[in-house]
Amino acid sequence: MKYAVYTLRFLTPVHFGDSAGGGSLEKTSFICSADTYFSALCREASAASNELVGMLIEKFHSGRLQLSSLFPYYMQADNLQLYLPKPFWQTELATDDLQPFSVMKETMTKLKKMKKATFVRVSRLQELITALNHKEFYEINTPVFAYKEMNTKVNSRLEESMPYFINNYHFVDNAGLYFIVGFEDEDDLAALEDLIKSLGYTGIGSKHSSGYGKYEFADDPIILYDENDGIYEDDTALVQLLNNSKGAFQLAVAPLLPSVDDITIVKMGVYKLLKRSGFVYADIDEKYIKKNNVYMLAEGSCFGRRIKGNMIAEKIDGVSHAVYRNGLGMFVGLNYEK
Repeated sequence: MKYAVYTLRFLTPVHFGDSAGGGSLEKTSFICSADTYFSALCREASAASNELVGMLIEKFHSGRLQLSSLFPYYMQADNLQLYLPKPFWQTELATDDLQPFSVMKETMTKLKKMKKATFVRVSRLQELITALNHKEFYEINTPVFAYKEMNTKVNSRLEESMPYFINNYHFVDNAGLYFIVGFEDEDDLAALEDLIKSLGYTGIGSKHSSGYGKYEFADDPIILYDENDGIYEDDTALVQLLNNSKGAFQLAVAPLLPSVDDITIVKMGVYKLLKRSGFVYADIDEKYIKKNNVYMLAEGSCFGRRIKGNMIAEKIDGVSHAVYRNGLGMFVGLNYEK
């Protein structure tokens, strides 16, 4: 499998619904999950032809194309910093039985800071795992990627116009989102890239019909064929982790919907359930209706080996086509270093 890294510069605010927070417009994230982005690609492909949608689904289902979630990047002094979710690891620090109060307070402050961090630079991931394995403190520093803003809107469709609020994120000048595409055939990548570019004009996330979520490529894609490829420190480390399928520690970088046969492996791992919901346009009734809730394993979950995952097709009343939920995983491999 070969990989390509796409960096996106957002031209408008973004609103990615937070299903775990109830899915209201006031709950939002600046991270876009792979299943959300895949659905947006299918929506964009359907504007061209049903055949293109079928081709896209078949390529992903067969494993010839893979997709990670969209994570933050930060460009600092011509150095592209790529971030991945911090692994779900029960953090403990090694301590002596008896310690002065000041030392215990400092230890707890460090532990709290480690737990609060959500993203880690790709080139620092292995160092973090090694420190956690030895119950040592590891300082995680991340820049400000985006800032939150609340907008007030008016719903005039009711008998009495009522205000409502939308939270969204604006990315700072040097930041945006990136994602990884795994591919086997360069023609497949070229076809997918056309869709990715076209989707930038349409927008992604909730409220894209109101102009949110529009983007352009921040730079040319970085194509990673083998472990010797890479332009920066982080993308060089990234391709090594992506190719480390034998590593004892496999970190999910896309939501995962495991099969029944994978439950044994899941039980041995560390994971967090992720509620995926949202709305779909019912073309028969010409209105938006709520999709069924699906629970997946979130990005940052860790297992002893890679799990393929599933893509499910739901039939929803009022919708003439199947609604696909992409729970096919993507992983980076890490090792337990002494």
